[in-house]
Amino acid sequence: MGRKIFQRLIAHVLAMASAFSLCLGGGTFGTADVVKAASSVSGVSTVSNIPDDFAKGVDISAVIALEKSGASFSYLDGTSGDIFDILSGAGVNYVRIRVWNNPYDAQPPYKGYGAGNCDLYNAKVLGKRATDAGMKVLIDFHYSDFWADPAKQFAPKDWADYSLAYKKDAVYNFTYQSLQALLDYGVNVGMVQIGNETNSTMAGVGGIYDGVWDFSSGVAELMQQGCYAVDDINRAYGKSVLKVLHFTDLLENGKWYAECMAKQGVNYDVFATSFYPMWHGSTSQLASTLTYIAQTYNKKVMVAETAYPFTYDNADSQGNNIGDASGMVCSDYSVSVDGQAQALRDVFAAVAKVNESKWGYGVGVFYWEPEWIAVDSSTWGTHGSGWASSSSGNYEMLYSSSVQFYSNYDGGSTWDNMTLFDNTGKAMKSLYVFNDISGVSSTISSCAQNSSSLDGTYYIKSYYSGLYLDVADGSGDNNANIQQYSYEGSARQQFRLVSTGDGYYTIYTGASGFQKVVDVAGKSTDDGANILQYAYKGTDNQKFQVTEVSAGVYAIKTGITFGASCLDVYEWSTVSGGNIAQWNYWGGDCQLWYLEKAD
Repeated sequence: MGRKIFQRLIAHVLAMASAFSLCLGGGTFGTADVVKAASSVSGVSTVSNIPDDFAKGVDISAVIALEKSGASFSYLDGTSGDIFDILSGAGVNYVRIRVWNNPYDAQPPYKGYGAGNCDLYNAKVLGKRATDAGMKVLIDFHYSDFWADPAKQFAPKDWADYSLAYKKDAVYNFTYQSLQALLDYGVNVGMVQIGNETNSTMAGVGGIYDGVWDFSSGVAELMQQGCYAVDDINRAYGKSVLKVLHFTDLLENGKWYAECMAKQGVNYDVFATSFYPMWHGSTSQLASTLTYIAQTYNKKVMVAETAYPFTYDNADSQGNNIGDASGMVCSDYSVSVDGQAQALRDVFAAVAKVNESKWGYGVGVFYWEPEWIAVDSSTWGTHGSGWASSSSGNYEMLYSSSVQFYSNYDGGSTWDNMTLFDNTGKAMKSLYVFNDISGVSSTISSCAQNSSSLDGTYYIKSYYSGLYLDVADGSGDNNANIQQYSYEGSARQQFRLVSTGDGYYTIYTGASGFQKVVDVAGKSTDDGANILQYAYKGTDNQKFQVTEVSAGVYAIKTGITFGASCLDVYEWSTVSGGNIAQWNYWGGDCQLWYLEKAD
């Protein structure tokens, strides 16, 4: 076991022990105080001019890779929970998810490029989890196979030899087909970003490649094709998804970018910018520039990326984007959790200030990757949890004679000192800025989930197949298989949920006389791991989060994966005897269950 994974598990055990005391009313907080914090948790003041639909968002594109790498997350009081529940309880109402066309090496074993391996499937899974948590989704198309930003805008591998005319078709088709797949999957898409930090270059077209910086050599045409695709999706699905263009260098060039878009006739809805106070300047300048763009060009405006460091310390062997004061252009805020919270609050206030003069045109702020904590180095390349893997350099070499922007080795997190969770995955006070700016109470403990406990005996019915969880042959033996079966109403189909006091339940089986429990075989974290019955040990593979995703419908998430995976009807079976396995949670019908009380 790697050193950091071991440390994280120890921290997890200690946090659960502390949380158990808190949920019982011990510790610093009283029982009622643990669930909700009525005053500002982060210490920041409220912000005026925030509409009801204001996006208080985060980019969480790397979550799945981090969870697979052993990361787990907890509330402010240390009680564990699903990261989407924690974010929602802090006031986050929107998530941003990046999409790369094909972030995998072209040669076997097709290793992912890293940074979350953010393909369309990753976006579907994360988008559905966010939707189930009551959030909207901003899809961020890079039109590249890996990172795209002002320094690099490589075309996807499959587009390498495309002319501009073919790239226009490719942008339209990729945008339309991806959105179609996401919406059909049940993802609540509210905004679509056509390109990422496209400062005059996109998908191998424009300034970096031809020296034309006013978007007139094809970049505006590519952007318009993406906008056309969103328009057509809106007509086909009866939606009003907003079209977002994303730039950076706002204070230096933002007004000019907006002017170029007007001259080129790109029909979009939202002008978005990256704005990191430590690199870009004062939030008063941010407010005035965005207000000018909103008033002059009649465009909604937002900050698509922001962040601020809470420490200079590094949590892994990978260097961070900011390691000391020399990396700070603006020092308006202390490098601390309090400074981080105030910086985020002021960015929110700057965007909201636009609404003083043009109501509803300041539409929101997204904090970039607040969950990208350090994980064990052995997982960086395996699960794509570092900023880049050793295969990413192969992609760059398609367009360059050397690897300058990507990597020939597996890298770790360059962001672990700018997250809103500490190194163990515990929420910091700064996470609660999202609620605090509106004066709304936050959920700071998973004890809130247990305030109406599900303790009791149930028949557990598949939402997908209509069949019931069942111990094969009604056996009371260890290793008896858990399957689905037609309703019999006997003890073999009765399961007793008993809260463990830390946000989890143990599930005892009626077939064993409620002496044995549901268990993930071999303490595996893998997709496809079998679910069976075994003698009670109290280990994480015998703990489950039972999360209500809609009225009366639940996901049963596995403790061994810290809630990243769940009980799943394997291979979408609809027959009696169909197996139940562990699978990465994405919110599909085969992963949802009804709980029917057994008298």
